[in-house]
Order: sequence, then C-alpha cells, then structure tokens
Amino acid sequence: MKKRYILIIPLLGGFLGAFAQQKPSKPINPDTAKVKELQEVVVRDTRRKLKNDTLSQTLKLDQPLLTMPQNIVSISSAVLVDQGVFNLRDAARNSSGTYFGLNNNVFDGASNLYMRGLPQNGIVRNGLPTGDYGHSQDDESVIERIEFIKGPAGFLGGSGEAGGRINVVTKVPTDNNILNATLTAGSFNFYRAAVDAGSAVKEKGFSYRFNAAYNYQQYFVDIMKSNKFIIAPVIQYNFSKRTSILAEYVLNNQTAIGGSTYTKFFAQDKMLTDDRHANYQADPGLPNSYSKSQYGRIVIKHEFNDNWKITSQSSFYKTPSETWSFLAEETGYNAVGFDANGIAHRLSFRTYNNGRGASTQLFLNGKFKTGEKITHRLLFGGEYVLDKDSTFQSYGTKSFELNINNLKYGLSRDELQGNQETFNGFRYDNNFAAVYLYNTTSISDKFFIQFGGRYTYNKRENSGIFAPETKTLKQKAFTPRVGLTYLIDKSTSIFALYDQSFVPTAGQDKEGKAFVPIRGEDREIGLKRDWFGGNLSTTITGFDMARNNMVTVDPSAPTFNVQLGQVRSKGIELDIIGRVVSNVTISANYAYSNVKVTKDNNPALVGQRYASAPRQVINTWLRYTFPADAVPGLSLALGQTTIIKKATTTPDTYIPNYTKLDGSVAYTYRKVTTRLLLDNLTNKRYILAGDIYNGNGYYTEGMPFNFKLSVAYRL
Repeated sequence: MKKRYILIIPLLGGFLGAFAQQKPSKPINPDTAKVKELQEVVVRDTRRKLKNDTLSQTLKLDQPLLTMPQNIVSISSAVLVDQGVFNLRDAARNSSGTYFGLNNNVFDGASNLYMRGLPQNGIVRNGLPTGDYGHSQDDESVIERIEFIKGPAGFLGGSGEAGGRINVVTKVPTDNNILNATLTAGSFNFYRAAVDAGSAVKEKGFSYRFNAAYNYQQYFVDIMKSNKFIIAPVIQYNFSKRTSILAEYVLNNQTAIGGSTYTKFFAQDKMLTDDRHANYQADPGLPNSYSKSQYGRIVIKHEFNDNWKITSQSSFYKTPSETWSFLAEETGYNAVGFDANGIAHRLSFRTYNNGRGASTQLFLNGKFKTGEKITHRLLFGGEYVLDKDSTFQSYGTKSFELNINNLKYGLSRDELQGNQETFNGFRYDNNFAAVYLYNTTSISDKFFIQFGGRYTYNKRENSGIFAPETKTLKQKAFTPRVGLTYLIDKSTSIFALYDQSFVPTAGQDKEGKAFVPIRGEDREIGLKRDWFGGNLSTTITGFDMARNNMVTVDPSAPTFNVQLGQVRSKGIELDIIGRVVSNVTISANYAYSNVKVTKDNNPALVGQRYASAPRQVINTWLRYTFPADAVPGLSLALGQTTIIKKATTTPDTYIPNYTKLDGSVAYTYRKVTTRLLLDNLTNKRYILAGDIYNGNGYYTEGMPFNFKLSVAYRL
C-alpha cells in the first residue's frame, strides 16, 4: 500500500513532462475565431492568476519568491474560487504539510494549526496579529491571497513556532474597477451570497473596496445550524503617487444554533461505526453560540524615491465568543461517551472568550549598491503588540440522560443555562516589543545572502479565578537568521537557510526558577524552479527542525514541571502550482515528516512519534479547460487529499488513513460563471481530526458527499 502513495510524486513529474511536450490537437477553426466576444470571456476566466511570483508587501521583504531562501507558497483568491474554499482550513490543501487539528467548535476554522508536524500559533493578517485564530476565521470574501510560510519568520512577527505561519492578505483597491457577485446553494441547506465592488486606484484622490458575504449552513449532523455575516469596507487616499493612507475594517459575526461542536468519543474499535448523523453534543435547548470579530487597520506609506520607502501600519482587534455544548458527567471534562448499555449523562458546558488587542509597526525598506555588482536590500523596523485575553468555562450542575439507541432531543433552555458552576478561568495581558534588521545582499544578481535578526522583549501578566494574584513573566530573545540563494539560471534557484524562533513560556520549576522561552531551530535546503515562462512553479525542500526547552513532568516531583523536552521534525516537501499549458492548471503537494520526541524525562516517550503529526500528506487539484473550438467556457477539475499514518497520543497508534476525492464542473458564458463543486465523491467516512488515548478516540468526522452550485458575475 505504501508504494502506491510514494509513486504519486514521480508520476506527477512524468505528467508535467508530458504536457510540456504536448502540441495542440488541431488549429483553431477560423469561423470560431470570429466569435471574438466569446473567446475573450473564456480567456478572462481560465487565465486568472493562480500563483504569486513575489512576496506581498505585508511580508515587508521586497523580494521575488525565487530568490527567497525559504519555502513560501503564495496562492491567489482564484485558487479559492476554483476549489470552492470558504475558509483557511480548506485552503490548507494548497500547501505541503499544512493541516488543522481537532475541530473544537464550528467557528474553529483556524485554530489547532500544524505545519511540518508541529503545532503553530502563527496566523496573521496583513503581517499583523489578529487575535482571533482560536475562533473567528478569515472568510474567502475578504482574502486576496494566502501566504504559507514554512519555518520561522522573524521578519514577520515577534514570536512564533518553528513550523511556520500563515499570512492572510485582505482585499484592497487595485488598478482596475471591480464588480463581482456570487450566489451559492448546496447540500444540507447551504446558502451564500457575496459581493465585491471597488474603484481603481487614482494617482491622487480616493479609491475604495467593499466586500460583504452572508452564509447559512445546516450540518450533516443533527440539530446544528450556523450563519455568518461579513462586511469589509476599505478606503484609500493617495496624496500623490508616492504617498498614501489606507483604512480597513472587517466585521465577522457568526452564530451557531443547537450547539457548537460535533466531536465524538468512542472506544478505538467503535470509531466511525455509529449513526453518521447523530450529534451527542447538541440539543435545540442549548443557548446560541456566537463569535464576533472586529478588525481594523490603518496603513501609511511614503516613497522617498525609487529605492527608499517607509511604512507605518497599525491594527486593533476584538474577538468575543461564547460556545455551548455538552460534557460527559462520568468522565470529567470530556466529550460525551456511553456506557455498555448505551447510556450517557450530559452536563451543559459553556466557554466564554474575549480577546482584545492592538499592534503597531514602523519599518523602512531601502536599496543601495556598493560597487557595480553588489546590491543591498535593507529592512529595518520595530513593532509593539498589546494583547489582552480572558477565558471562563463553566458547566451545569444538573445531569441529562441520553440513550444512543433512542435519541431524544428537546431539553429546557432554562435548565441548561441555569446553575452554571465555573471550573476554569484566567486573564492575561501580553506585551511584545521588538526591533529587527535584515539585509539581502545580491552579487551580480546570481548569489543572494540574507542575514539579520530580531530582538524581542515580552512581558506577560497572568491571573486566574482560583489564583487571583497576578504573576508577571518577563522574557527576551534574539533570533538570528541567515540564508543563501544561488540562481542557476533566471528560472532556477537553490537555497539553504538557518533560522530561529521563540515562544514565551510561563511557569517555574520546583526551585522557583522561571522557565526560559521555547526555542525553535530550522535548517533547510531546497530547489525552486519556474516552468513554462513562469506559469508553473515547483519547490522541493528538505528540513530538520527542533523545538527545544519544552516543558515536561519533573520525575523527582510529579506536581512540578521541568524544561528538558525536545521534539524534532525531519522531512521533505514538494509544492507544485500554476499553469502547465494554457488550459491545464495544477495545485499539488506532498509532505513526508518524521516527527519524534527526542528528549524527555520519561524514557518511554523518547523516540515516539509526536501526536497529531501524519507521516505523509498528499494533495492534488487538477483543472482542464476545453479548447475554444471544442466546448467554449467549459472546465472540469478533480482533487484528492490523502492522510497517511497520523500519530496519536497513544504510541504506535494512528488515526485511520484516508483518501478523499473532490471535483468541479464550471461553465463560463460572457461575464457569468456557473460552477458545481463536488466534495467527497465516494461518500467516504473519515476522521478529519482527532486523537486516541488509553484506547478511546476523540474525533470530528469529515463531511459526507455534498455539493455546492454557484453562479458568479465578474466585471
């Protein structure tokens, strides 16, 4: 079975080679060529840009991806539209080794992120913190591009995990007028409407962009429903072609009815054997859950000349949320499970989160020469981040019986909402201040040396309901970075990178010594190439990463922790994205990662696979557009996702492997595109995310076969 998956990569290489040599089957019929208006429309749709060749300005480094000594996958919004993607969780299929963990609630599209087998806390918006990666998530309606940055990225933020980050770039005014509108309907009463309108940027004067969307969704599981409303206005004023100010606001309101999660709990051998549609954590009597996200950004840019510019950008965010579901009375704060007779006793469960924060950045980009063949690209800046967060959890004191063999819903809301007993709560204020300096030196535009670092100071104040005294944690770190890139030719480069990251760590050992930050190290080498005149990009990367200073149990005093742990992730990645020929596009990737515990106080854990890390992840999305002289405007697409040997908390125990097939059929006539999206074509039962511990599984099941039909108008 293993050989079947490993062979996919050379087969992809052969596939690309075959298309590189393919010739048109026959010349275009002159009579068809006279239908000029129809041909224009087909080209307009099928040639939308899928990949990006340069970093976005929000990543601060003005550099082509080909010369960047790091694996960064940058996809445009056209990819999301083609695949029917509405959130970050589904967009991850376009980046090797990027996936999401256990889905704790219906708003949880962007939390529990994993990259290269390691957990990440790095979802940023326009290079700025969002504060809402735990609940509210970015919607396709506001996304212009998504950048998947593998490995540390000190140029992007003050702290972060070693595995990488996701940078979401939102829609702003462009050089063209914009008017797009889309209506979508689908399985399980899915309805969506979205509009995107904007004016072209003027050399002097105002321009705007406005996006709005509304979603209504009933789920394949019983009872649960959700709706989402988004508005995102942007205003830009150009004082001149070199000076501008931009103001942006995003409101993302989401509501869930009947419950917020459909996580299941069964013995390992009973997983995926129950009624697919049953939902043991929901009831019509549960209060509505909600997530309300507000985000604002102000950007001021000034170019002194063609070589030097300064940027100031600031943001604020507020992300309150409240979720309701059920806990199991017998097993503590766990998902609902059943005894041998199929009986469970449920307690209502409430979680309230309130995130608030603000950040500001000021950075200078410059370019200058020392001699005829040596060019320096400089980035110098500083940032400050203030983040205030609080969480409170409570459960009802009254138990409600549920029989798996005779499911009956319809409990009293007053009884479910009343008599809540708080068992967990904390508040923290998190402050980051940082300065950074990076320089990319190019020699004869062939050899690029990138070096520099960031110094970050962090102050965190914590308090909890059971320990109301405030504890202050102060930590600092310098994270260096050095990378080398060599351009073999104008389309091919090789690179090597050494980079570090850090994550502040609260707590102390039994002697009262405060923990030092978790430090990440990344070593990687890779090969990048652009094919077919730059229409297709491929990147292959080998990496060796370590997550040091991890907290583990102190064997001499089990009620205390000590910092001795280490996890290493080694692997390879292959990313392919772009246009093979004029009517064939592809987004494909493969990741092999070997993630193990390499240091721990418990010798039995050393050498074990790290939980939640799959051994292999394979994704493809292939689209074929029929020639204009055959069936003008018609396209077909087929996609695949495969997860192999996903590790769990139990050693040598894995989430069941699965392969999921998707597809689409689209037809464009003039300015209107009709697209039918088909998900899980074989109606396979599979575990989207979960864990197995002591013989029991906690998991969220993936969607059964479903479809979405959309009609889009594009100016």
